[in-house]
Amino acid sequence: MIVSDEKVSIPQWRYAPDAWRWVKRFDERYAASVLRFRSAGILPQSMRARFLAMGIHADILESTLASIKSPEGWANAWIETAQRFLGDYRRQVSAKQLLEAAQARRLAALSYHCAQLFAATDKRTVRTCRAAAASLFAQAQPYLYPNARPLMIPWRTYMLTGYHQSPVGAPSRGGLVVLLNGSKSSKEESFDWAASFLRAGVSVLSLDIPGTGESSSVPVSAHDEDDLLDGVFEVMRHEPGVDLAQISVVGVSVGGNLAVRCAAYDRRLMSSVAVTPPFDPARWIGHGSPFLLRQLDDFSAVTAAGASTNMNHYSLHDVAPELKSPLLVFGAGHDLIVSPAESQLLAARAGAIGTLIWYPESGHGLYDSIPSWTAEAATWISSVAAARAMEYQNSGFADPVQVAILAREQLLAAGAMDDDFFDDEGSARLIELDDTPEPDDAGSYARMVTPPPRPEPSSNHAT
Repeated sequence: MIVSDEKVSIPQWRYAPDAWRWVKRFDERYAASVLRFRSAGILPQSMRARFLAMGIHADILESTLASIKSPEGWANAWIETAQRFLGDYRRQVSAKQLLEAAQARRLAALSYHCAQLFAATDKRTVRTCRAAAASLFAQAQPYLYPNARPLMIPWRTYMLTGYHQSPVGAPSRGGLVVLLNGSKSSKEESFDWAASFLRAGVSVLSLDIPGTGESSSVPVSAHDEDDLLDGVFEVMRHEPGVDLAQISVVGVSVGGNLAVRCAAYDRRLMSSVAVTPPFDPARWIGHGSPFLLRQLDDFSAVTAAGASTNMNHYSLHDVAPELKSPLLVFGAGHDLIVSPAESQLLAARAGAIGTLIWYPESGHGLYDSIPSWTAEAATWISSVAAARAMEYQNSGFADPVQVAILAREQLLAAGAMDDDFFDDEGSARLIELDDTPEPDDAGSYARMVTPPPRPEPSSNHAT
């Protein structure tokens, strides 16, 4: 691993200003025109990666996208794909191939989930698809994931739905990662993000945050949900395999914003991870996609005219300094949903307990880098647990700054010991922050750590 002591700038996407100007113009009228002539096959690779990460085969994805010729056709195309998977399910049941049948049913569930992603104008279709996705996934889960079970988590006067997965062969007591999904995601989608954490011996709770998935009927006020994990601690108190002192929260997009709020409010949390989160959205929301504003309608009364005022409630500017546990932030240079600078600003505002990992060529949510970022997050969380234990043993007190430093060192050591650690993408950058960053200047506080160059492929290696 190559470490530079000189302060360097975080690599920026040279076409970002042009891309954001294009996104601003991409409203429903423009989308209808483009789809009519080109179909949804024009979706960029960063968006395709989300569907591929669900396990939907590339051929099926391309066929489905090619059939979408209008915004209204999105839901119908994915519902037809779901029906094809259900047809395969019935054939596999007839052949007594129960595992294959369960996998087909799971893919049908995720196809229904995809159907509601851009069907916000048809509330009935959204509700129907969400219900079908949750029901079909629940029917497939016992066959595909025997170490998982559904859980109901109390929150205020409501119940949130989730899946709890336990690692195979784990010690009697271990840590727990709570996965918080984004505004248009669900626990059925985030379920498969758990693999790296489970391999690290940490159990995982995939949770539908208010307004999403089976919790879509729960009223949403994301800036006032920092007590969301109270119910998790209450339920996990009765789980013999979970150490309540080792609970971390990991959130993606809006879920990342919520993860930081929870960690600032709840000092019981060991650490938090935020993936491409909004930090101070009022600064840039007016330049965002009209589709983004429509999605945020489920979380706040957001309109193009009133976006800045309403999104002030989501600012983490005054929240981040309240953190008393280490924070890991993932940023994406090609993010066209949340301004890429948001991740940098959050890590800087967190100060010495903040760590930033930068993916210069990935998009929002890092869907094209799930194996990579989850492996890095799992390594970091395990390192935080080990560093805390060592600090307590040595001094009886775990200084969060020292724990964050030790965790970063272990993350670097993991990459140095295994060159394949970064191999999924080859473009991750670990950014270590100085104690006194200069505001609004990422280059003034960043030190870049890069993986060693990959060896050239041998002549007999298939290309």
